[in-house]
Amino acid sequence: MRIAFLSLFLVLLVASSSFAHYGAKYEPPDGKIYHGSGWDYNGSQRIYEDMFPGDHRPLILQVNVSIPGTRGTDVARTVQAFTRNITHPDSQYIEYSMHWQGRDATVMLDSIYVFTDQWDRYVDTLEAAFRQVNRPFFFRIGFEFNGSWNPYHPWIYPQAFRKLVLELRQRGINNFATVWCYEPDADASFADSTREGWKWYPGDDVVDWFGLDLFQVEHFDPALPDSQRGGLSRKGKSEAFLRFAEARGKPVYLNEFSSIHTVSTPDSLDPNGDDGRADWEAFFAPFFQFVENHPNIKGWNYIDVDWNVVGHYGEQGWRDARIEINRVLRENWVEWMIGERLINAGWDIAQELKIEEHSGSQIADFSIRSTYPNPFNSTVTLTYSVAPRFVESVELGVYDLSGRLVERLFTGRRTAGEHSVIWNADSVPAGLYIARLEGGEKMEARKLVLVR
Repeated sequence: MRIAFLSLFLVLLVASSSFAHYGAKYEPPDGKIYHGSGWDYNGSQRIYEDMFPGDHRPLILQVNVSIPGTRGTDVARTVQAFTRNITHPDSQYIEYSMHWQGRDATVMLDSIYVFTDQWDRYVDTLEAAFRQVNRPFFFRIGFEFNGSWNPYHPWIYPQAFRKLVLELRQRGINNFATVWCYEPDADASFADSTREGWKWYPGDDVVDWFGLDLFQVEHFDPALPDSQRGGLSRKGKSEAFLRFAEARGKPVYLNEFSSIHTVSTPDSLDPNGDDGRADWEAFFAPFFQFVENHPNIKGWNYIDVDWNVVGHYGEQGWRDARIEINRVLRENWVEWMIGERLINAGWDIAQELKIEEHSGSQIADFSIRSTYPNPFNSTVTLTYSVAPRFVESVELGVYDLSGRLVERLFTGRRTAGEHSVIWNADSVPAGLYIARLEGGEKMEARKLVLVR
């Protein structure tokens, strides 16, 4: 017996026109969502896959690693993470989640990576492995950046994120889309900035996707309030993070999604499906409504494990989140995953990029892509892209709020592609300024905040 509201809900969801598209790397078409699987614990990803018919296996498989970790990191282990037997190279892709973590989980190495060359050799390792595999993938850097359980350093973590991405790009490694990930049990400082720059955000030019991890209904239930006791509730923090993603023009991937406080009841103990229906109504129905409310959510990885037997999580009260052991949960979940909006195994995540390359217009826009850091207190780097039709006449300048030109940063011919320029603002007072890029009849502008 199926839950009565599910079919109607699916019809309404598919018919919805409240979609969003940002043109991010490996972003699916409007209204589509990537189906992924997280945390392969004792073969759990394969068990999860076996629930689905034919080519409706999950498209994305999550791999979690630490650099350097307890066993270190080498090319062979990295390649293995991309090519193990569970991965079907003709139809599935990897989301590669990476810590900078020492042997002690309380020691985070973002500061060592930023300020020394001690761990730079691992960039060589990643370069060699990524070249050998040569497959598109999602790259979640640092897991949940400001969670107390991942004790990274504010203002330093974003530098580590930037350094890793830029060094890989400089080596010609471009077959990945980055993910910057938050979990709403952490504080809501994700959008904070000072004269030193962003506290946690690495910058628009190195972040392709935002990530959000959801484990409890309190993280997302639309019926719950956004604030409590004068501050944001956990659901309110999720909402605020999604608004920040929309403001930065980034799609959202739910990298880790699991019902840690819902006890899936085995079929043998739930012959009439009453527990399964109650669990669906309590956890999964609010989740799907949350997804419907936020069209910028473009993918998720469900972690289908019994948390009671995974490390220390059972001691923390995490429970059995396996969907396949309960008929009601299993049938309704499979029906949703094989629906029209979910993208399953067999989809080429890079196909839109290949279309652009084939058409000869990979750089098809004219825009200021990022300003970093912003706010800033001395210098700011402006990165902008120029399409072929604008190469003959391009001008980039900084203006005050009255429209007066403060400094012309570039004027003349530019080759098609992406360019960067640094503005040194030591000679002007603190305040708001406008960076303006002009070419032909096209104009793009960004606000700059100079603080002292």
